[in-house]
Order: sequence, then structure tokens, then C-alpha cells
Amino acid sequence: MIGRAVVTGGAGFIGSHLVDQLVNDGAAVLVIDDLSTGHLDRLSDARNAGDVTFHQMDIVASEIGDVVQRFAPEVVFHLAAQADVPTSVADPARDAMVNVVGTVNVARAAVESGA
Repeated sequence: MIGRAVVTGGAGFIGSHLVDQLVNDGAAVLVIDDLSTGHLDRLSDARNAGDVTFHQMDIVASEIGDVVQRFAPEVVFHLAAQADVPTSVADPARDAMVNVVGTVNVARAAVESGA
């Protein structure tokens, strides 16, 4: 059983369902999402039913490591991404920044937190 979990992209369609399941299983959950495509209202049931903390943040932000370390998770589920094709064509540098640098930041935060 997972006691403490971080879910990046947790306000998205898939992430919010994962958060619901983790809360139903009794986990404390930290959701990190910049709300660029996610919606906070997708977390309302989980926030009412369990221990859910929401932090609005871009995974590219260097502060993500501190946020994750303070929460001290056992596991990190990384679901945040820039997945919109028209956006990736219009701004490939931003697409790479979020999907590559953001993933490196999340992975580093997970390792440094002991998850």
C-alpha cells in the first residue's frame, strides 16, 4: 500500500483518476499541475474525500525538487506533459522544455526525495 504519492499532471483526465484511486486506497497525495490543460474541478471529489494537497507549478520550475522533498513521497507518478500536437508544432522549443527538461526535473526530484 502506498502511503504518500506525488502525481504530476494530476488535474488532467488520467492523472485525476489516478488521484481518485490513490485517495480511495488511503494515500496522501500531492498533485502538481500547472493547469495549462488540466482542471482543478477534476480533483474536487478526491480533495473532499482524502488527504490531497494541490500545488500549481510548471514541472520546468527548479523549485519542484523542494516541493517534492518537503512532501516526502514514497512514489512519484509522472503524468505531466505537453501533449498537444499543434502546440508542439507552433513552439517546439517549449514542447522540448516541458517534456525533456521537465521530466529530468521530476526524475531528479523523485531520486532526491528518496521515492
